Amino acid sequence: MTIYVSLQSQKMNQGHRRRLEHALAGNRLIVGEELPDDEARRRAVIEADIVFGNPSLAWLEAAPKLRWVQLDSAGVDAYLKLAAAGRVALTNLAGFYDRAVSECALAGMLAYYRQIPALGAAQRERSWIKEEISPMIGQLHGARIVILGAGGIGRRLASVLAPFETEVKIYARHSPEAGLNTVEALDSALAAADILVNTLPHTPQTAGFLDRSRFERLKVGALFVNVGRGSAVDESALLDALDRGQVGGAVLDVTAVEPLPAASPFWAHPRVLLTQHTGGRFPAETDRKLDVFLENFRRLERGERLEGLIDAGRGY
Repeated sequence: MTIYVSLQSQKMNQGHRRRLEHALAGNRLIVGEELPDDEARRRAVIEADIVFGNPSLAWLEAAPKLRWVQLDSAGVDAYLKLAAAGRVALTNLAGFYDRAVSECALAGMLAYYRQIPALGAAQRERSWIKEEISPMIGQLHGARIVILGAGGIGRRLASVLAPFETEVKIYARHSPEAGLNTVEALDSALAAADILVNTLPHTPQTAGFLDRSRFERLKVGALFVNVGRGSAVDESALLDALDRGQVGGAVLDVTAVEPLPAASPFWAHPRVLLTQHTGGRFPAETDRKLDVFLENFRRLERGERLEGLIDAGRGY
């Protein structure tokens, strides 16, 4: 079989390549980064039986022998059409980023409550602002938190927050892990929430879920944290809520358009902390991705169900 590999972050080194060569012995391995240009990569994808990475959907659709695509991401929205066609098995890195993203969300919450961005700016200016900043310092301990989504990230974040003795409510329509199973229950809970965290994936149902009316229902001055998908948020409504103080602050790991355009008002907004979609990064990330891919490859060889198999009907 021909196996094409091209990872979008934390690129492979020679050690990673040797590991793949050993594990995939007897198969033809093509590493996208070793090819001279996109045209060569396109031709390689079209020849492949298996792809590990996130190449162009058009390339994948044109590959006649393709059996399985292991995405180099948890997000699958750009590839749902491939899964819906039913010809190719599509798997993602489900659960892969739970710990890292939960730490990112926690770091953003603590940075907001402890006024770390303002203190960092004052340090660069050699400005002592203790008296000015002290009344603005908040406390995560005991906060009331609503988490949208009962997937791996939402559940992991709830456990990470447990030592802070927070009151966590999870919203998900069909999960036994969730205490909020209807939009009516969610909207009622928002009025008391100190923090709202979005971990929802992109689906037709989640697009624009956090609209103007939902931000209006949120407790005045609450913190909004987005570690899910930017598509879930009406960003003009969020910006207006931030400007008016309806939302006290926002920690945005994801935005609707990435990279965030230079003209976006989020860059300079005093209530916004941008973590630039780094929430999933962690040491030895590439090694762990190879673990997932090679375990699924062994499952494929044995005729077993693949881990992280995408259900096109559900959108994840």
